[in-house]
Amino acid sequence: MKVFPIAEGIQMVSVNATGFLFEGMWDLPYGVSINSYVVGKEEVALIDGICGWDHTKEGLDTFLKEAGIKLEDIKHVVLNHMEPDHTEWISAFLELYTDFDFYCSKPASLLLEHFFGKDDRIKVVADGDTLELASGHKLTFVSAPGVHWPDTMMTFEETTKTLFTCDNFGSFGSLESLTDEGCEEKDLEFLETQQQRYYSNVLASFSTQVGRGVQKTRELNPAIIAPGHGLAWKKDVNRIMDDYDRYVQYSKGIAKEEVLVLWGSMYGMSGKMVQYIEEILEREGMTHKAIPVNTTDLGTIIQHAWSATGIIVVAPTYEFNLFPPMSYTVEEMGTKRVQGRVGFYTGSFGWSGGGKKHFAEIIERKKMNWDLVEGYEFKGTPKEEDKRVVEEKVLEVIKKVRTCIAEQ
Repeated sequence: MKVFPIAEGIQMVSVNATGFLFEGMWDLPYGVSINSYVVGKEEVALIDGICGWDHTKEGLDTFLKEAGIKLEDIKHVVLNHMEPDHTEWISAFLELYTDFDFYCSKPASLLLEHFFGKDDRIKVVADGDTLELASGHKLTFVSAPGVHWPDTMMTFEETTKTLFTCDNFGSFGSLESLTDEGCEEKDLEFLETQQQRYYSNVLASFSTQVGRGVQKTRELNPAIIAPGHGLAWKKDVNRIMDDYDRYVQYSKGIAKEEVLVLWGSMYGMSGKMVQYIEEILEREGMTHKAIPVNTTDLGTIIQHAWSATGIIVVAPTYEFNLFPPMSYTVEEMGTKRVQGRVGFYTGSFGWSGGGKKHFAEIIERKKMNWDLVEGYEFKGTPKEEDKRVVEEKVLEVIKKVRTCIAEQ
């Protein structure tokens, strides 16, 4: 647990967490920070819990000492979002202390009862409601439904212009420095890859709502953006807002000038075509990345799919359908709103095809609105004629991608 002042009378509490799957499904190759905040001293508001507390009386005493506050001075607990990564501490805390009020949205108040059996001392707040503390801090509650659950809100501290954004503006990746002031450019560039991973894995399905949240944030003009995961932004708040605006735009189809080659192979025949496709992309100077779906976690795949304007799928037919790991991957890309891409399918078959038809059916059923180059199936190992046809198709993908980028 790190306790660090980020503004006058405001402390960030953060812990780096590793060795688990986020939401029970997303790999965390570089971990994730989980953040909460302490506002005030004589009359304290906790925002989104106590990160890193071990749920013991001794651990709580250690936190209170580091934060320089007393337990009896905690009068308010603000819950921006009820997801358990921000609220699992509540049950243990209520066993030790109950002399405070919860502040949350109406949908969150219902989950307090269902998650923790709590139905009293709950203050339901709406957009624009305020809470003034003895320290002079003034909290204004900002509705942000759908970022990332229906109950989400943000909290704006008006005297320091600090916006506590919960899941909005979040990032995967463990932190050494808790704010961007302590980061070099190379650190921020690396963390941006983890921002994109976080956004595409966790928030992509709610891009419309996230976009509204970014707009509300710009209207508030915060001096500090303090999310539930990732850096607190002080030096350059526009950077994280611009990044998130860009991710929202990716959901509409046109992303970076790059092609993702997603591939799977049972016996190496489709794999041989992947090698040839990469040679074409390299020759044409197209930025690209090839990812095998058989051995790559879904989080990594979605991360790279989110920023690629072109996606080439290479996988064999399996029992008259698309190779199952690829079928699952494309389905999940649809769920995560990887929409409007330039796409192309090719793959091998033995006795009969079917992968091409199944791929197109998924794209249609999930309403992904891809601009599909006509797919191509080949029998067995790729022959020279197969390579010639696929080369024409890949060149068409490259042309379409570059046209999209030029027209945006």
